[in-house]
Amino acid sequence: MKGNKKIIWLLCIIILIVLTACSASAETLNKEGRVYVDEGDLEQAIESFSEAIEADPDYVEAYNNLGNSYRKTGQLELALNYLDQAIELDPNHYKAFKNRGKTMVALGEYEQALADFSRSIEIRPDYDQPYYDRALVFSELGNLTAAARDMEFFLEISEDQELAELARAKLKEFQGR
Repeated sequence: MKGNKKIIWLLCIIILIVLTACSASAETLNKEGRVYVDEGDLEQAIESFSEAIEADPDYVEAYNNLGNSYRKTGQLELALNYLDQAIELDPNHYKAFKNRGKTMVALGEYEQALADFSRSIEIRPDYDQPYYDRALVFSELGNLTAAARDMEFFLEISEDQELAELARAKLKEFQGR
């Protein structure tokens, strides 16, 4: 009996090590993919994110990053597929909602884009990017009051100085100045 307990305990430790290694491998592949994105090599990024998902099919960040990379390459249906999977795995993944919103804009689905940006904001009100993106959609739909409101809020909370310059110009445009 004592020998069986040792074998069971050893098997549990081995399983835990394998599961941990699998997750670490997915995390490493995801980080590698982010480096490729930063370098502008979206083809390699897509490969790394896909491998991360193979290593750990529940690794939500890889789905989000893969979907966003597909969006950037113009493969919008694939983007939606992976972003939907990210949201299914984590219904509070604010970046996946923001990225799906950007994909919806590219598809001309402005109402769905507004819903996705709004959900991202609802989950994480201090995340600046969806305010900027939602302002652009409101502007596209002719609601300049809402566009100006979101752009003003973006400028209040954003630390992105480069994007803030664009936001200030857009805000003046929305306000008719």
